[in-house]
Amino acid sequence: MSVQEDRLALYELHGVDRTYGGGSQAVHAVSDVDLAVDAGDRLGIVGESGSGKSTLIRMMAALDRPTCGEILFRGTDIASLPDKRMGDLRSSVQMVFQDPRSSLNPRMRVGEIITEPLRSPLLRQRDDVPVDHGHRLREVMEQVGLPADKADAYPHEFSGGQRQRIAIARALAPKPDVLIADEPVSALDVSVRGHVLNLLRELVAEYALTMLFVSHDLRVVRHACDRVVVMRHGQIVEQGPIEQVYEDPQHPYTQELLAAVPTIRLR
Repeated sequence: MSVQEDRLALYELHGVDRTYGGGSQAVHAVSDVDLAVDAGDRLGIVGESGSGKSTLIRMMAALDRPTCGEILFRGTDIASLPDKRMGDLRSSVQMVFQDPRSSLNPRMRVGEIITEPLRSPLLRQRDDVPVDHGHRLREVMEQVGLPADKADAYPHEFSGGQRQRIAIARALAPKPDVLIADEPVSALDVSVRGHVLNLLRELVAEYALTMLFVSHDLRVVRHACDRVVVMRHGQIVEQGPIEQVYEDPQHPYTQELLAAVPTIRLR
């Protein structure tokens, strides 16, 4: 059996649309998207602001529902499932958001923030979720480069890069299968972006995670991912292996995006 045949399709999207509003005021955020994501993929989703990339991953994380179409997670159409049956996906998928200042509760101590997912009733049903919260807290804080003796501190006592490390630790604590990173370094100072990006790459490899990585920065996506999807006006205009798309882009919009990045040369 080939390596490709041995991999399991984690997500399959068929004809997915997301429309907000109606009539002449309707906004088509995502239109007729077909996409497959295999277990172990590191998929970059790129496009300018308003291209639909964040709407797409919110639907894949079951934080929003499509207007029409199918989103299959491990063969189950999550688009039509009632909330009470979302346990499998929500216990397996974790997100790292763009701005840690708004995604971390300022009234909670760091230790409470990181272990919060472990207290979810959905996760208690999984055998692989750590029951020793204190041990898991120390473990993930060490893995993301945070001192364990700072578990009682509050988010405002940390730098921007450290706060994003807290968010990453929180996402990893329940040992998910999928990590969705929505512009995870764009709100950080340039001096710390590389450190956080390298940390994400190392942890994705260590945990053998499937990663969906949203960014408008093509250099970041090339560094972090092995496949890329290019979105424009809510549609996927090009997708494929990262080097293939970057070295030989087929769609004019992809060519335009790459031409705007000085460090990436087209053939």
